[in-house]
Amino acid sequence: MASLCTAQADDQISLKNGDLFFGKVIALQGGLIELQTPHSEAPLKILNEDLIKLNFSASHSAKETPDELPKNSQELYLRNGDSIPGEVVGLNKTHLSFQTWFAGLLEISRDQIDSVFFGVTPQRTIFRGPIGVEGWSQENNGQWRYENGALTSRDKGFIGRDLKLPKNFIFGADISWESSPNIRIHLCTDEAKPKTDGTGNSYLLNLNSGGVQVRRVMPAGTNGPKFKTLITSTRAPGNKGSNTCQLELRVDRVTRILQLYLNGEKLGQGIDPTDSPEGSALLFESMSSGSSNNSVSNIFLHEWDTTTQLLRREPRAEDELDTLSVDDGDRFSGRILSYSPADPTKPFTVQTPLSPNPISIPLENCAVMYFTKGTDTPKSKGQYYLALRTGGKLSLSGIQLGADKLKANHPWLGELEIDRVVMLSISKSE
Repeated sequence: MASLCTAQADDQISLKNGDLFFGKVIALQGGLIELQTPHSEAPLKILNEDLIKLNFSASHSAKETPDELPKNSQELYLRNGDSIPGEVVGLNKTHLSFQTWFAGLLEISRDQIDSVFFGVTPQRTIFRGPIGVEGWSQENNGQWRYENGALTSRDKGFIGRDLKLPKNFIFGADISWESSPNIRIHLCTDEAKPKTDGTGNSYLLNLNSGGVQVRRVMPAGTNGPKFKTLITSTRAPGNKGSNTCQLELRVDRVTRILQLYLNGEKLGQGIDPTDSPEGSALLFESMSSGSSNNSVSNIFLHEWDTTTQLLRREPRAEDELDTLSVDDGDRFSGRILSYSPADPTKPFTVQTPLSPNPISIPLENCAVMYFTKGTDTPKSKGQYYLALRTGGKLSLSGIQLGADKLKANHPWLGELEIDRVVMLSISKSE
């Protein structure tokens, strides 16, 4: 059974042996994580070599809440898979200048950059929690309770809430268990509680020791099976034997496309064969037999900007050429020469084989910019992955975490100093 240091809305440390610790992380350096808890006068010291994931609570910051943090409409992708929200402020023949509010100005070599996306609208947050059982409904047996920043149940039972789900949304949550996971998540339902006869009209996400599955609960009167499997995976939910996982389901009810992620990795995509369910509620249903806890924490619900998703599918034209795609679908391939932020239109200048003179493209018309794939690049993998609250992730080594800042080395960008308020989680890289 996991060791729990109880506290309200705390940082959470997950270890390889399944232990969980709650408190405030006050330092991470010299091979140790120092955790301040109300149950110990001196900070607990935990070997970071045993770390699987460290989730940071937003409540420790005296600054903005996560939804009030600065957001950018541009996102840069490095060739090693890292992504950084920010703003292009300069470009020359060797480097791109990228301004971030949380790590300052980054000067990035062009051969390390895969792409830059423009007009990436920050996702509107619909819900973030839980902060208690208030506002949630469950049967009189009250099997679900709130503790350690999570909704927890040891027995069979459900807890639900009408979250006014929009047409397109991203749902995510951390699921934890003591012995084995056994939980169902009902989405887009209009039912006050799960129906026992197998009927309904919703999406059903099953998580157990055999893997994770997304099913379509068919509406009453539909011919054929009552359930249709849309996405399935037999991958063990826990990361490296951990008793916790992060689930994310993206639902586009207009195109009927669903995408499932486990621990940040996309497992698959499915298409609803019928009209999407129109319900707006969410239900968590514990299937435990009464011998161990299932817990749900770090629940978030974002509106999904599917226009941005379409831009991300815009292909690169040539590996050996730069490509700048604009919002009407045109693509300009050749060499992106420069960027002029002082000009009123903030144009990018592109030299193409089809024109003797460079072409100027205003920033407001840019959709995505791809850089030439260079030759071999230096080592790109760090010891940890840092996930950011405003989107994006960074591969880091040599982390030193203080009260306000994180100092670390990026394999390509060198030494970085990052504002702690932007940090969502730190996990070991594989």
